Amino acid sequence: MKKSLLFSLLATILVLALTPALSADSINGYMLPEYYMVASGPESIESQHGFWLRRIYFGYDSDLGDGFSARVRLEMNGKAFAADKLIPYVKNAHIQKKLSKNLSLIAGIVEPPSFNMVEKFWDLRQIEKTPADFFKFASSRDFAAGLEGKSNGGLFYTLMYGNYSGEGDESDKGKAVYARIGFENNSLFIEANGHMAKSGTKDITFLSFFAGLKGSWGRFGAGYIYRNESPEAGNDQNSGAIHGLAAINLGKNAEFYARYDHLTDVNFRDIGDFLPVLSKENKARLLMVGIRLKVHKMVELIPNIKYVFYSEGTAAGKPDGDFHLLLTAKVSFKSEIL
Repeated sequence: MKKSLLFSLLATILVLALTPALSADSINGYMLPEYYMVASGPESIESQHGFWLRRIYFGYDSDLGDGFSARVRLEMNGKAFAADKLIPYVKNAHIQKKLSKNLSLIAGIVEPPSFNMVEKFWDLRQIEKTPADFFKFASSRDFAAGLEGKSNGGLFYTLMYGNYSGEGDESDKGKAVYARIGFENNSLFIEANGHMAKSGTKDITFLSFFAGLKGSWGRFGAGYIYRNESPEAGNDQNSGAIHGLAAINLGKNAEFYARYDHLTDVNFRDIGDFLPVLSKENKARLLMVGIRLKVHKMVELIPNIKYVFYSEGTAAGKPDGDFHLLLTAKVSFKSEIL
């Protein structure tokens, strides 16, 4: 099933690529190879080190004319700390129509307005997900339809209605309503967003606020995220996190960055990705530090450190801190088709 879907999408992209277009379309994406070393961590992975390929994006963007555009993007993820092959799936598949200069209608598998603009401000997704994504407070995709608008003065907003099923098809009657409002200019970025959703027997509420400054010197920002799960039977569960980031330009092709995430409550689940975090019974803290080096216009090298540690929680005792050393690369590609 997955193979036939992948071949069908690749065939579609090939047909589009060979079709004369009114303007430039593009094939684009990137891959993230990485060398890692677990200097200290859980016994099952401590001292483990080696190469892995965290992620590959492969996308096709097409200008269909008359204000219509479309995107198809595949993602292939490596499996952390395991010998396994990358698994491909559809990450984006949407069509967009410009209703006016500053207003667009978008529908399909899209990015809901939960953290995608904060991720753009962070600008280091190759290092790690934003806190809302990393701690599973919100999903990076949904099958949805919405309006995205902005003003000439810098105000922006989004309203969206979706399945609340990620990249997958609908599986229950639950739906989500998303909203975002913010302001951005050359030096300031402010955003507030939230959504209300139904998932199975739970009502979900998500709220987020973020503010940042940026300029030729770099960027700095801080925010707070909150999630409530209210089941039909039983007690509500809440979790929140404070997070801050800073990036300082060291020259034309280098910057130093640091980020700190601080769970104010225990999390809804443990994190078992490329950076394991025992957060279901512990209040986790995450510190990331590194230097981003642009060695080519399409290639970055980022030596970096990630440190996970804990304060009190519901567990009898808190785990020891985990220390990860990494060398991350980002290799981008883009080819325009006229």
